[in-house]
Amino acid sequence: MATFLVVGAIIFIVGVLLYVAPAFLPPKGSLAPTIPETAPPPGAVPEVTLPVAKLARSITWPLLIDPNAGPLTIEERRSVIDGLALVGDEWCALVLAAAFTEEGEPLRESVIDAIGRCAGIVIPTLERAFKSHRIGERYAAVDAASRRGDVDLLERGLRDTDGTVALAAAYGLVRAGRRDLVDAGLAGRDDVRAAEIRRALPALA
Repeated sequence: MATFLVVGAIIFIVGVLLYVAPAFLPPKGSLAPTIPETAPPPGAVPEVTLPVAKLARSITWPLLIDPNAGPLTIEERRSVIDGLALVGDEWCALVLAAAFTEEGEPLRESVIDAIGRCAGIVIPTLERAFKSHRIGERYAAVDAASRRGDVDLLERGLRDTDGTVALAAAYGLVRAGRRDLVDAGLAGRDDVRAAEIRRALPALA
């Protein structure tokens, strides 16, 4: 009988311990080892991650025509540029000069062609276009200078590194009645571009 009492007492004590013990244990996970932060070596520059800023090109030149104009798509702006070329007044050249500054590659050649068809001050914009690293923009500038008879720009175009631009400049000079400037510009040159221009001169005259 005494044995059963001892066993019962042991079971009772174990049960009480299992019930009460969790209250005195630390929270789960608190026994995980703490890893101290490693200090950077002396003189080290801390690594900082900054947000990437995305700069959108601002297109505001259509507001010079209509202050209430909303955002226009590329094709809508192309239609406006073509319309300004048809009107061709001095104020059109001013608007197109602003468009050349703001527009990206898809429309810049259209802007150059359009401003070359306008009255007013257009040569400064053509000069800027001729300094472009894009062949298409330089060609458009030379073509516009050819229509306007801008001999100075055409002379420089004759020395362009691209054959199509140089040939267009030669045509512009011949068109302006300055074949002498073409001959002078080609004198002493034996490069491929000069040879191509000499072969094309009879057809250009």
